[in-house]
Amino acid sequence: MQLNIGGAETHVVELAKELKRKGFNVIVTSNGGVYVKELEEDGIKHYRVPLQNKNPFNMMKATRLLKKIIKEENIDIVHSHARIPSFILGKLHKKMKFPFVTTAHWVFNTGYGLKYITDWGEKVVAVSEDIKTYLMDNYHVPEGDINVTINGIDTDKFSPDTDCADIKQELGIKDDETVITYVSRLDESRSLVAKQLIEVIPELDKKIDKLKVIVVGAGDDFNNVQTMAQKVNSQLGREVIVMTGARTDINKLIAPCKLFVGVSRAALEAMAADKPVIIAGNEGYIGLFDESKLSVGIDTNFCCRGCAGSSGELIKNDILKFFSLSENEQKELGNYGRELIKKDYSVSRMADDSIKVYDWALQKNKEILISGYYGFKNSGDDALLKAIIQDLKKYKESPNIVVLSANPRETMEDYKVKAISRINLPKIMKHMKNAEMLISGGGTLIQDRTSTKSLWYYLTIISLALKKKLKVMLYSNGIGPLEKKRNIAKTRKILNKVDLITLRDERSYKTLREIGVDNKNVKVTADPALELDIADEQRGKAILADEGVPRDAKILGVSVRRWQNLEAGFEDTVADVCDYAYERYGYHTVLLPMQSSRDMAILQSIKRKMKHEASIIEKRYSVDDMMSVMKCFGLCIGMRLHTLIYAVINAVPLIGLVYDPKISSFMEYTHQTHYLDVQHISYDKLRNALDDCVSNYDEIKKDLEDNYCELKGQAKLNGKYAIELYEKGSVAF
Repeated sequence: MQLNIGGAETHVVELAKELKRKGFNVIVTSNGGVYVKELEEDGIKHYRVPLQNKNPFNMMKATRLLKKIIKEENIDIVHSHARIPSFILGKLHKKMKFPFVTTAHWVFNTGYGLKYITDWGEKVVAVSEDIKTYLMDNYHVPEGDINVTINGIDTDKFSPDTDCADIKQELGIKDDETVITYVSRLDESRSLVAKQLIEVIPELDKKIDKLKVIVVGAGDDFNNVQTMAQKVNSQLGREVIVMTGARTDINKLIAPCKLFVGVSRAALEAMAADKPVIIAGNEGYIGLFDESKLSVGIDTNFCCRGCAGSSGELIKNDILKFFSLSENEQKELGNYGRELIKKDYSVSRMADDSIKVYDWALQKNKEILISGYYGFKNSGDDALLKAIIQDLKKYKESPNIVVLSANPRETMEDYKVKAISRINLPKIMKHMKNAEMLISGGGTLIQDRTSTKSLWYYLTIISLALKKKLKVMLYSNGIGPLEKKRNIAKTRKILNKVDLITLRDERSYKTLREIGVDNKNVKVTADPALELDIADEQRGKAILADEGVPRDAKILGVSVRRWQNLEAGFEDTVADVCDYAYERYGYHTVLLPMQSSRDMAILQSIKRKMKHEASIIEKRYSVDDMMSVMKCFGLCIGMRLHTLIYAVINAVPLIGLVYDPKISSFMEYTHQTHYLDVQHISYDKLRNALDDCVSNYDEIKKDLEDNYCELKGQAKLNGKYAIELYEKGSVAF
């Protein structure tokens, strides 16, 4: 908006200068300010544009000026650094179609409709991980569209070798005085620590010899801060506090100090100059910075967001703590900060981070549409979607993903990607115009046992994509059963036209060939969910405790579903075997719904039929959380495919209950022998399978671990092939 003193403003100036050094022709627009001269001295053109407030007349004028500048200067990329410029440029972007990048420096107020005048462009640079999370949670910016950068510091400008003789003369600083420097905008929203520091100076002056405090900055609260400083100076009978107002020679004002107090970019600049730092701001307090504070510093971008509040007492204690250290210990703190900045916070790296995002925006990546059974609160299909998105990101930075979902808002929130309604045909067709590729899957979408309606939905989406000349991939699908002649004929006709089919098992390959699909581009891989990471057991224990599962219990996990061909005594059989597992081996049963709306009733019925106490997972959890729960199980009896997949990933010995060929197929290709057909299940068969699992527990667990490594490698191929098809138009197996 303006180029006066401030962290975001300094970021823009340093970024512009470094981009120019790297060969870019950089043009800056703002309402002007003290840093314009520095830009122009570096040969960077600046246009004055009234971007400093929401005045409608200013915004109209700014719109006209920006449009003119973009046209006349032949701008290739527009990079905005504040809410008002981003809002105006967002409107222009829609008409002028220039690549549009923004940087999120701070968290904005989203109340009073302000959320809706915020535009984050096509791609976003976030200055910290917590701001990245804020963008995803509050604005549903896809994770793949955000790149986290750092506040890059010029370590030549901010250096222990900076000559500050002129500053010492100007401010009357004597060589034997002990100097503390504070730098920040002195707006009311930023001036808290300045006031807290000034309040404790009389106490500090009693314990620190020849104290001098330099307060640098200006803003709407400057007069109040200055009044406080004058009062303290009067009380002490000399000028201890020097108020400099707004300055651009911050490197020289930092140079004479023994200790720096401040936050964010100013603190990093002081570290670059080899100065020990107390990090404190309106957002919170980190304190005297050393290696133990690095993690919280990085997480909050050295802004203290979410930390305990700052206070004069905290500041005073840390200042006194610092001056109680030996000279060597003080020097070590300064050296640590400078080495950190040189290694991880260089201005060159900051510019490279932005250039990476410019490349993303210039590529204008066409969309990848993903069609499947998504948005139905089914943990198995959630796992598939999570795995597919992760797979694509491994092989392509910032893929432009759009998911067809039954619940687009929830899908956007959970997976940080774009999503649209799976039944909104006009919207699907609109996105197909902008798309390069359709991914259908994973899961068993191509089957008619559940319903013909479901099969025809997926085939219709594929057919529409083919008509729009999109590349089409079936992504690690299961195929079949297909029983109706009309369905087989339609499936054969459409699948022979798709560009690539990967299948999760050999049985699906056999079914595909049996129905007459002779497409040459077919490859057996493995279920995408097998590439998910092994879970966090501690998180699983916390969830189980919250759900009332006895602590330290040995757990038998059971996950079954309603199905049309279940035997009348199925629930009694499962309940009796769960009781047997408790009586014989001490296993407490935890009943795990994979899709609560369909599984909860049968699980509750099994619990009621049991003689011994059991637990049901009542809440709905994310894929990662469900995997964590599975990690805590000692044994698993599973009917849904992805229950068994979660078990294999976490090396939990398992018994499969086969209601569909995909279950027996999965058990076979994971080399597991304990599976039973639900139509012919009995207490004796299920009990014997449980006994055998317990007897051969260690061997089964080791076998699962070995098999998982191989299957994970096969699952990785899905993402590799998908991006190869997307970028090259074909795949070489």
